[in-house]
Amino acid sequence: PIQTQILSVDPITATTDRDRDDSLPSQQSTQRKKRRRKADSFFLTQSTDEVSSATLIESSTNYSLEEEIVAEKQQSECPFAMTFPRYRVNINSYNKAESEKRRSRRVQRGVIKKLVNNLSAKQRKNVDEDNGKNNEGVKPWGIVSNIVQGVFSDTVDTKSNIISRNSDRVRNSVESIYETEVNEGLFRWSSSAEIMAQASPLADEDFVAAAAFWRMVSDIAEQLLTQSLQGKKWFLALPETTAEVTSNLCEILNWYADLTEDSDSVQIRAQLDSRSTDVPVIQFTANGNTQQQQQHPQLSDSLPSAEDTERQTKAWVTRLLVKLGVCPFTKSPEKSGQGLSDMGVPVANIMYCHSDALSHGSCGVYLLMADAWQAISDMVAAGPAGKAGVSSILLSAPGFDNDFAIWAGPVFAMLEAGVSAIQAEEVIGVVCFHPQYVIPDGKSWPGFGQMHSLPRLKNWYNQYSSSLDDEPAKSLDDNEIAAGGAFQRRTPHAVINVLRAEQLEAAEGRRSTGELYERNIRVLMGREGIGLEKLTEDLRLEQQR
Repeated sequence: PIQTQILSVDPITATTDRDRDDSLPSQQSTQRKKRRRKADSFFLTQSTDEVSSATLIESSTNYSLEEEIVAEKQQSECPFAMTFPRYRVNINSYNKAESEKRRSRRVQRGVIKKLVNNLSAKQRKNVDEDNGKNNEGVKPWGIVSNIVQGVFSDTVDTKSNIISRNSDRVRNSVESIYETEVNEGLFRWSSSAEIMAQASPLADEDFVAAAAFWRMVSDIAEQLLTQSLQGKKWFLALPETTAEVTSNLCEILNWYADLTEDSDSVQIRAQLDSRSTDVPVIQFTANGNTQQQQQHPQLSDSLPSAEDTERQTKAWVTRLLVKLGVCPFTKSPEKSGQGLSDMGVPVANIMYCHSDALSHGSCGVYLLMADAWQAISDMVAAGPAGKAGVSSILLSAPGFDNDFAIWAGPVFAMLEAGVSAIQAEEVIGVVCFHPQYVIPDGKSWPGFGQMHSLPRLKNWYNQYSSSLDDEPAKSLDDNEIAAGGAFQRRTPHAVINVLRAEQLEAAEGRRSTGELYERNIRVLMGREGIGLEKLTEDLRLEQQR
């Protein structure tokens, strides 16, 4: 296995932060130079076999997550910055043939899109010629012809499609192997046709498989509230994906089980079952106790509803992103992507989602993963344009509002590992928001989906504020600069923000990262800025809307 780590992606500029800030004297380390995953990908990865063990928290380490991060936060001189523990999840590498096949399939359907302005002259000419052959034309954000292949098109020769065309025969064959489990309700067959409410030519088998996998895990956790754990085994067949994808999903689940092994919660583990050779079938087992999980229904009843969180999150988007202009590509609480049309990125809907998951016990994390990946799969299937098109997701999980440690740590490590598990770096990016958000202090790796570090923000602010033509900007101390960074990510509730890769890629070339962050910090905390007291009060009022 390889240990894949994805650096944080900025939702405003799509730039990536380094593990440590350039200004730190201790920047020289045993870390290898980062390299791009693909020539046209904005995600950066690195091999970790030479990373100093002092900068890592291994998945097998036994510790209290909350106590450790609270202690680190208390030790920090700045209340809006902290040292983030580092997590790594083992993800198996894909063979080149499978990777190219998956990417080709996604490009053909339009799941992966090349920005028109990034195409070569020859590619752009081909797009124009295709556009002239049909009134429908090619979408300006794609390089494929106007005929987008369906999920199970006979012209796409992939293993998943062959299986789908013979699904009845194959399903009967597989279920005959698991006849006892089928009769006992311990076997589930999950395909796009059964999971998705509406068929879509942009639906992707691997996204659907990830959603089905985590939903199965969540459902098992819920069953364990009322059923005995002794000797239970559950089975999930994923006929439209590969053994490599299912194996990587199992790795993420098992990593979390190892992380929580000494806690008073349920651990669910998974592995490929050897009895099925036609399609990947996953075997799930569980251990632990359910006493802590028994509180789930009562605690869930006290959470804000989906209608509440959508209203509150929209108020935050309107105040911070739209009116204060923190995100230059969001001009309304309903849609985003404005100002990028010349790059071939359409304006599309913001999808507001909600999860009732709780941070107490492992069952909540399982439900959160299920809700998140279902939303992501739906976003991909909806496409980036048109009346139903989706540009980004804001998924609120108020059950995690008081647990930033878990939110910014294991939760986002698992989400980012999930992106790698299905090789989706060219499709989506995931970002972390939270009502208790703090930025990295620059003393360690910043963590998954996090804001730029304090030293970097400080350098940008000092550099660009001194070059202003009008009255010099107010000098800000570290606390004020960190607060200016943190309040760009402080939302009424814990939020998973998912953005499309092409939108991030377009934004990357449209704005100067340093200038944008200097401007945002100045607007929030500068001489004529909002100020800490009002920022805090505004967020509190949004939480009570």
